[in-house]
Amino acid sequence: MSEPMSAEQARGMLQEANQLGMSTRSGAGWPQITMLMGLGAISSLSLISFGLVAGIPDASVTVPMIAMLIWLGIFMGTGLYFGRSVKKGFGARWGLYIGIWAVLWTMGTLLGGLVFEDQMWFYVLCAALIAVTTTACAWYEARR
Repeated sequence: MSEPMSAEQARGMLQEANQLGMSTRSGAGWPQITMLMGLGAISSLSLISFGLVAGIPDASVTVPMIAMLIWLGIFMGTGLYFGRSVKKGFGARWGLYIGIWAVLWTMGTLLGGLVFEDQMWFYVLCAALIAVTTTACAWYEARR
């Protein structure tokens, strides 16, 4: 049998466990943070390319859409695979971040294609909103 632990040994073990827990939490979230920034980059750039190719008679929006979906799959897969631990409360915030991105990206693609199809300023505006929003969310998470 093992000897009983002294109060000093118990305090030392608790302190070590606390430090391990803090280091685990401080490193958590980076796969999601980089994924969020990548999501902003690829979706905002794809909206600009949609606007550019819309004015070319033989160009198809499907090419940048397919390329964006491939990159989206790569980023999502990376975040899901490597994102084993996350910061407390991140799950709810993640849903909010993805929701904001989805609204802006859908607004850019649908309104851009149906209402503002010949208006490059609209695509640039939506791309800028996505870039600013996703970067701000990622930086917020990085500082937590």
